[in-house]
Parts: sequence; structure tokens; C-alpha cells
Amino acid sequence: MKLQEYIKQLTDLVESNPEYAKLDVIYAKDDEGNDFSKIGFAPSLGNLSSDGDFTQQENFEDIDEEDQIINSICIN
Repeated sequence: MKLQEYIKQLTDLVESNPEYAKLDVIYAKDDEGNDFSKIGFAPSLGNLSSDGDFTQQENFEDIDEEDQIINSICIN
């Protein structure tokens, strides 16, 4: 899902139900929904590699130069 689509869905949800803006935001810890937690951090920009490793932008010096491109936003 792209950020613009995610924002649109959230915006539509809150426009239709303004009270939802005060709800906690949670995430599933795995694909099967075995556990859930509240989102505790601001979104961070970074690089998601093809093998599934995420490196935050401020840690780009720790990864190969060709991987030093922002290609994703981590929500937690």
C-alpha cells in the first residue's frame, strides 16, 4: 500500500466518523494477527531491502551505498 492510499483511507474514515480520531492506533505483530500492540513511535523514513531488512535514514552510513535510497515509511 502506498502512503497516499493509506492517508486517504484514514481521512475518509475520520471524515465519516470524527470520533474515531481519538482512537488508539494499533498494529498486528504478524500476518496471522496473533498479537497486537499500540503504535508507539512516529513514522520513520528509510530503506526496505529485498531481504526484508529496514534501515532508518539516519543509519544509512551502515548500509551499502546503492541501498541508501528512501523507499518506505515504517509506522512503528
